[in-house]
Amino acid sequence: MKDNGEHIREAVAGGTWIFLGSLSNSIAGLIFWLVITWLAGVRSIGIASSIVSASSIAVTFITAGMNIAVVREVAARGREMIIASLLLAFIMGSIAAIIAAPLAKALGYSRLTVIASLLAILSVMSMTSQSSLIGLEMFKESFISTLVGSLSKLGVGVLLAVIGFKEIAPLIGYIVAPLTIMCTALMFIRLPMNVREERYMVDGIKKIALMAVSNYPYVFSNQLLTMLNVYIFAYLVREEIATGTLYMTLMIALAMASIPSSILSAALPIGTRRGTNPFSEGFRIGLALTTPIIAVAIPLADKLLRTINPDLVSGTLALRILMLSIAPLILMTTIIMRLNKEGAVREIALIGIMRLTLLIILLPILTKIMGVNGAAIAFLITNIALIPAALIYERTLLRCLIVLWGLHITTLIITYAMPFSKVFVALIGLLISIAVMHISGIYKIDEMCGTIRFIVYTLKM
Repeated sequence: MKDNGEHIREAVAGGTWIFLGSLSNSIAGLIFWLVITWLAGVRSIGIASSIVSASSIAVTFITAGMNIAVVREVAARGREMIIASLLLAFIMGSIAAIIAAPLAKALGYSRLTVIASLLAILSVMSMTSQSSLIGLEMFKESFISTLVGSLSKLGVGVLLAVIGFKEIAPLIGYIVAPLTIMCTALMFIRLPMNVREERYMVDGIKKIALMAVSNYPYVFSNQLLTMLNVYIFAYLVREEIATGTLYMTLMIALAMASIPSSILSAALPIGTRRGTNPFSEGFRIGLALTTPIIAVAIPLADKLLRTINPDLVSGTLALRILMLSIAPLILMTTIIMRLNKEGAVREIALIGIMRLTLLIILLPILTKIMGVNGAAIAFLITNIALIPAALIYERTLLRCLIVLWGLHITTLIITYAMPFSKVFVALIGLLISIAVMHISGIYKIDEMCGTIRFIVYTLKM
């Protein structure tokens, strides 16, 4: 039996591949939109983003929480659960496809409803295939399938745009991506040929569905702010800059949170299959790796947004607030992953319902009063409010949370209190964060260097 330290190293290695998959998808997506905009024009991007948004909303409404459920059940019960997962995915994807059609039609794209529906069902099947790979601890294969899908989207979309298919090019690219991911993932999985009796399949579908329902409120609340932005703008055609600013600031903050989130995602199948608890260490290492990045990003938030687009600078405060949300958000993710490993359906659902309810109450009120900043504050308060509930399940995380989150808060205070160049403040924040983590023993410099060396070694394998 491997010791817990070995399991943590495996979680870091797995998290590295998951993070790289997400990163490759983001980079390919950015290049895709830039090239397609240049070749096919802004109008084609507007149509494509609206259809993709309509499809994404349908998928989120129907399947939020299903990815975690599939990872957990495949890790707990093995390959045969993959078939049950795919059957459930086809059912849920079909429902999402039915919902996506009227959403696309409501935007005035009746001729593209079939594409919206097809994208919905392929997205669900692709997500399930990817989650199955993670459940089997095939993290590198998960990265490869994501990379292949991202490159396929880019290649097909650009090729069609060059040929002259203006409006349809980006949409076909988006359809090719999940189809390629699903095929690549299933090729790696090699589904078992000896499928058990029908009762076993039905039982497996029920188990996955129950775990998905329990995770639904938490995952849905994570996606609430981003899910409706593009669609609502396309439908109402107003507040373009504010909507875009909120969306971009959220994407930046969530990109930073993806480092610890990826480690925790890898910890779920590892903890489930081995009967260990790598979650608290995953929280410590993941958030510690992210803290120096946050310490630099908080003071340089305005420069970061200006580099992307000068119109986004108005979201500087919102971005800083959202970065303060990362530590409590990762704490909640840690607890949710641990409870999933334990199969604690009621506890997962209760935490998720409390979080979703609070966000639904705060979001319209604060957004109406303070706009983009209000939406960011609503997200921050929602995550902070559930810290006591999270610590009930893992009190040992309190000291780590206080030190690391305290560094984030201190960096924000220094940013506004010190009359120095923001670059200088970022340097101070970086040095202070590393020094405090080392002195407190939360994350010593030699451990940080060792983790970085291990990540480099993992990538060479």
